Amino acid sequence: MLSLIAFGVFITVLLVFHGCYLLFHAFSKQTRARERFKARIESWTQEHRHSPTLIIRKDILSEIPWLNRWLKENLDLGLLRTLHGQTGTHVPLGAYLLSSAVFGLAGVALGTTLRMPALLTFLWATAFGALPFFVLYRLRAMRLLKFQRQMPDALDLIARALRAGHAFFVGLKIVGDELADPISTEFQRTFEEITIGLSIPEALQNLAGRMDCPDVKYFTTAVSVQRETGGNLAEIMAGLGHTIRKRFEFHEKVKALSAEGLLSAIILFILPIAIAVIGYLTNPTYMSVLFIDPVGRHMIAAGALLMVIGGFVTKSMIRIDV
Repeated sequence: MLSLIAFGVFITVLLVFHGCYLLFHAFSKQTRARERFKARIESWTQEHRHSPTLIIRKDILSEIPWLNRWLKENLDLGLLRTLHGQTGTHVPLGAYLLSSAVFGLAGVALGTTLRMPALLTFLWATAFGALPFFVLYRLRAMRLLKFQRQMPDALDLIARALRAGHAFFVGLKIVGDELADPISTEFQRTFEEITIGLSIPEALQNLAGRMDCPDVKYFTTAVSVQRETGGNLAEIMAGLGHTIRKRFEFHEKVKALSAEGLLSAIILFILPIAIAVIGYLTNPTYMSVLFIDPVGRHMIAAGALLMVIGGFVTKSMIRIDV
């Protein structure tokens, strides 16, 4: 019994010493790594103290090297790059292009399996291939809408900063520090562009190019005109923010009045699907003809395509731009 206790004490003491050794080793290793990092930073600072600073924004279309190189060399993706940049997503554009090709092949496989005509198969493949770009468009629309809803608060912050005696670009930095994404990211980027040497009109033009919405163009035009003709920029920013806020209030009223038409469109879209499901559950033999007979499969495909087209048409009818 005493030997077991002595053995346990020996193991405990051994483990304690081993743990102290590992702790000391880790601490010393971390200290050496910190000193090496500090030395590298100091050497880099000494080397580049008198050389111009280069700020390079990486343009990566895909994380796959060969695909990234092929896309840059063979495709002109100007519009898609603009669309992708306006979404603010961190997924490379090449991933959307690759998924579009995969979905397009899936549409061809579906059309071939259902023995659809060549034209209908092509339409299905096109619709499937466009799904990733539809996702990009939706992300862009949601981000722009959120950006526009943040504009009145951003303009109020800039107006308060100007009244407090700060410069205009300092107001941009305050917006970047105080508000949430996406407006904080975009205004912070504009402030950084002004800091590295771009003029205020050029930086604001870049902002208007990244965020393609009327409010940013009004904001850019107002600042440019004020810099050329003079005037109280704080009052201009406050007035523009008030106008944008009132426009959104009116938009919400219009949205409430058009809610009935939207509900009718949703019911008309869901009703055929619900009837088909109920019919299949109550009488599977009757409904299975649509899936077995080639004419029935063609009718299902054509009906689904027409329903999608009808959904877009109905949405354009009930949508009112304010």
